[in-house]
Amino acid sequence: MNIHLDIAGKKYPLRIERAKEELYRKAEKEINRWVATIESKYRMDKEGCLAMAALQLALQNVEQATARNIDDDLAELTKIERTLDAYLSKLE
Repeated sequence: MNIHLDIAGKKYPLRIERAKEELYRKAEKEINRWVATIESKYRMDKEGCLAMAALQLALQNVEQATARNIDDDLAELTKIERTLDAYLSKLE
């Protein structure tokens, strides 16, 4: 499927899977929202706004990945705790 995304006032043609169109449209809105927010607060050209929007979105991605890693670590620690509890209860 061919679509055109408008990002910061510039059209970008893309070929994507039809099932992913909604994701691309949401991403288009998100980046344009960030660009508009940055433009309203700072005096930057479009390129600067896009760079800062990319930074903000990358930070969100890293924060989410870090949170998932912490959840994975906590799950693993809980599993180890249960194993230790079971072993120690056999010793009593």
